[in-house]
Amino acid sequence: MLMSCESTKPGKSEFGSPTRIKGEAIAKPESRQIVHFTDTTTEYKTPRNELAQAFIRQFGDGTVVDKIQVRKAPGASGSYYLIGLGLRNGMFRAMALPLNGGGDNTYYLRPSAERYILTSVGCPACFFNFENGRIVGTSCSENSGGSHCDLKIEAANELFAAQ
Repeated sequence: MLMSCESTKPGKSEFGSPTRIKGEAIAKPESRQIVHFTDTTTEYKTPRNELAQAFIRQFGDGTVVDKIQVRKAPGASGSYYLIGLGLRNGMFRAMALPLNGGGDNTYYLRPSAERYILTSVGCPACFFNFENGRIVGTSCSENSGGSHCDLKIEAANELFAAQ
């Protein structure tokens, strides 16, 4: 009986780049391209319906995300956030993730990017408060007794983690 095994040593193509050997995993890129800005348009490189589904999975608590936007942070040049807005049990929810610029007006989401999560308590809508391009707090759209918005910050995101 003869036995054989496969080598896991990467080979080189004639152009010097590694070739794929059977059984070897291809590394996934660390960041995901989200949006590209031109002088007149905003082109989502990841479709908004895909982003909405990813936000719904990331919330993981029944929040239904129905609006996706990329917004420039007030008071900072080049600082943008990917924001998902929606409802859970009739209460406003939002999540913002900072994007990294690629130098060509294209912005990317890193898995290590922090998550800013808003949950309304009696507010029809909540807003992120910014200082020098960073989220520092929240505010409620109306000041009725007992209404407020809670902000939770998580260290990383799994928006596009394998399911």
